[in-house]
Amino acid sequence: MNKAMKYLIATKRTLAAVVLVIAAAAAVAQVPDVPNPPRLVNDFAGIFTPQQVQEMEDSLVLFARKTSNQISVVTMADLGGMEPAQMAYEIGEKWGVGGKEYRNGVVILVKPKNDTRGQVFIATGYGLEGALPDATCKKIVERCMIPHFKNDDYYGGVVEALSVIKPIAAGEYSKEQFDEDNDLDGIFVLIFLIIIGIIIAGAIFGDKNNGGKNSGTMGSGGVFLGPTIFGSGGGSRSSGFGGGGFGGFGGFGGGSFGGGGAGGSW
Repeated sequence: MNKAMKYLIATKRTLAAVVLVIAAAAAVAQVPDVPNPPRLVNDFAGIFTPQQVQEMEDSLVLFARKTSNQISVVTMADLGGMEPAQMAYEIGEKWGVGGKEYRNGVVILVKPKNDTRGQVFIATGYGLEGALPDATCKKIVERCMIPHFKNDDYYGGVVEALSVIKPIAAGEYSKEQFDEDNDLDGIFVLIFLIIIGIIIAGAIFGDKNNGGKNSGTMGSGGVFLGPTIFGSGGGSRSSGFGGGGFGGFGGFGGGSFGGGGAGGSW
């Protein structure tokens, strides 16, 4: 290989490296600056009402004060070409979500569905990767968030996710309990459907046996099985919303993220 060819190859490699550096710098430039004044809920996409933002902010500020865990909810209408996981990690690192000592931060990133598909990612700091492993985050996204998001209920999806994440992060509720509760929910749904099927079949055959006349055995109240079977939906979990006036957020602590978490799209 002559010198000219070697020089050409070296030049191409240098240019490729420069392009990669520029692309990386451009991507990082898309990451929002640290909010000033600092806030845990930053609705850049405008998908929440001011009251919803304040309710979540008050709840998360109180949670941070009680447990030192910081959970930041961030919405963005456009991720600037970045993957949601990368954006969530970059926000966590740039803002320093979580305490510096325990690195106990969580970033919940939501990009609503607009001209492009909706995306969501839960990023966990180093200190919470054990309590909130990737598999648990994936279940929270798929079972608690996306069903709401498909109906444009972004607030409902985030609130339900927080009702799971907060007690797990605080050590009041485990990922194993979350799995068991979800398994039980599936069993209850199956039982409910079986009972409804039996009732419908009984009504049809009963009508036939009575010559089509209504036997009236169900009573005036009809059938009311939902709350009896499903209860309150996991009594040990609470979203912690509804209060207010907890004061402002004191600022992020300098936590760091190592790639834990999971996401999804719709």
